[in-house]
Formats: sequence, structure tokens, C-alpha cells
Amino acid sequence: MPPAYTTIATASQPRIRNGPHPKTAPRTAEQLKAKREAHAEKQAQIDAEVGDWFSATLKKAEELGERFDMKPRYFLDMFFQGGARMVHHQEKVNAYNAFKHEKAVEIHGDKPKTGAQLHEDHYSEYQQLTEAEKAELIERFLGEKARNYTLRRDTPRAKIQDIANIVRNIKMLLTGLKQRAGIEGFFLIVRNTAEFHMPPEWYFTCRELEEYMPIATRKKWDTGEVGAKVEAFAVAGMDTAGTKKTSSNLKARKNPIRAKPTNTTATPRNDVVTRAALGRLKRKQIVSPAIVTSDDSDEGDATPAAVAGVADT
Repeated sequence: MPPAYTTIATASQPRIRNGPHPKTAPRTAEQLKAKREAHAEKQAQIDAEVGDWFSATLKKAEELGERFDMKPRYFLDMFFQGGARMVHHQEKVNAYNAFKHEKAVEIHGDKPKTGAQLHEDHYSEYQQLTEAEKAELIERFLGEKARNYTLRRDTPRAKIQDIANIVRNIKMLLTGLKQRAGIEGFFLIVRNTAEFHMPPEWYFTCRELEEYMPIATRKKWDTGEVGAKVEAFAVAGMDTAGTKKTSSNLKARKNPIRAKPTNTTATPRNDVVTRAALGRLKRKQIVSPAIVTSDDSDEGDATPAAVAGVADT
């Protein structure tokens, strides 16, 4: 007999539950006080370490700003935000930013000031402005921005610079997103025109992901070769039909070659006639094949070689 299965009966049985856990004894006042003191001591140590870390970060930002002649805030934004500022872009003009812009233009002839110095020296002046004056500040700032707006020249070098900036921003976004949310990924950017030259731009968030590609595709993976092929496909017009080896596609590609041959190639063969001789031809000399008429055929049978215009000497 086949074995009997008791799945339903087993499932209908009551489940085994864990027994109730005994309640812990309430802590005494001395124990609670010791726990609070230990927690406070631990938190104080954490705050001290974080403070040292923050001070070292600010010092490093100042050092990088002096080294690369940039503001330290740029490196702090890159470190803490990781490109998030490009996602949440501020479209509306801030009145305080317009105020600082005008102040920076006014003191441009003197010793230039940083944003922190402008805030420290002129923030009290900004607080005394009315709402109408702040709105006028924004209007002047927008008007100046519109007057000084310049169009990007559509040149090969400008295109390459634009692509390089966008690639850099994408890398920053992916790096920041990896740190905040925990992601991995890659991208490839190629040109689809022959107007300028740019090598394929690859980016992997980690080297292990690139090393995994041969396993994922189950084929030999060469990042440079794949990028070159994708670039050639994009420049050629992104026509997938031209890459298929079907009979109709091959026939369509052969038709232009057959209709308009550009050159012919002669290859030597063993059966090529290099010399011809006449047989049973009574005419002493043939000047032209047109002379040979049907009258000559009565006098003798001429071989087909007689039509070649060979003289019999």
C-alpha cells in the first residue's frame, strides 16, 4: 500500500507555544541611578568623539579650500550631502541671497569677503529691510541675471565639456545615494554622432560589480570592447535590423551591390584560353570577324575559334 500522509491531521493539531516568561524583578533606585550615569558617561564620550571628528572635518575642508582655491563649503556639501543638492534644486530666488550678491558686487573693488564674512558684517542691515525692499532686491537680481545670460556655444569642445560635467554629477548622485540608501549600479554613456570624439564613459559603483559581469552574461566580458561596440552601434544610427543575419536582410543588402557593381576581379583559372588555332579554314587571312559570312561556310567548316579574329599565317 502507498504510504499514508497525515498532513491535514498534523496541521489541525494545536501549535506548541512557548511558555510565559517570568517577569524580571524591578530595579532598585541605586540600579536605575547607576544605569543613568553609565548612559550619560557613554553619551558624553560619543559627543566628544563626534566633536573631534567634526572639528577635523572642518579643518580638512579649510585645508582643501586653500589647496584648490575654493570655498570650504563646497567640500562640506560634497561630504555631507553627496549630490543631494542637485536633486532638490532651489528654483525660487532667496531675498537674502540677492542681498548678499549686491553686497559682494559693491565691495568687489576692496578685499573680497566670503559668504560667512558677508553674513557677519551685513546681516543686521538685511534685517532692517522691508518686504517691499526685499521684493525689489529679487527683481534687480533676476534682471541682472537675465542680462548676463550667455548661451553655450555648440562646438565639439563645448559638447565634450558639457558631457564631462553631467557625468561627474551622475557619479556624485550615485555615490551619495549609495551612502544614504545602499544601492549598487553602473552606467555607460557613448556618443551617437561623428561630429566629435569622446571615448565611452563607464562607471561602476564598485569594482566587484564589474568583475561579476562575465558571470552575469555567461560570456567573455571586456568593458572596453563592449563600450566600443555600443558606440559604433549608436553612431551607425541605432538600426537593429541591420545587425540581423536573416535571408531577407542579406538579400536586401546584396541588391545594391548587384545593381551597381563598382569593380570586377579576375582570378586565374586552369581552363582559361590563352591561345586559339583555326581548323579547316580555307581563307588565308581574316582581318575582322565581320568578314566571315555564311558564304565562307560553304567552302569549309569553320570552328568557333575563327570568330575570334585570329590570322592564319
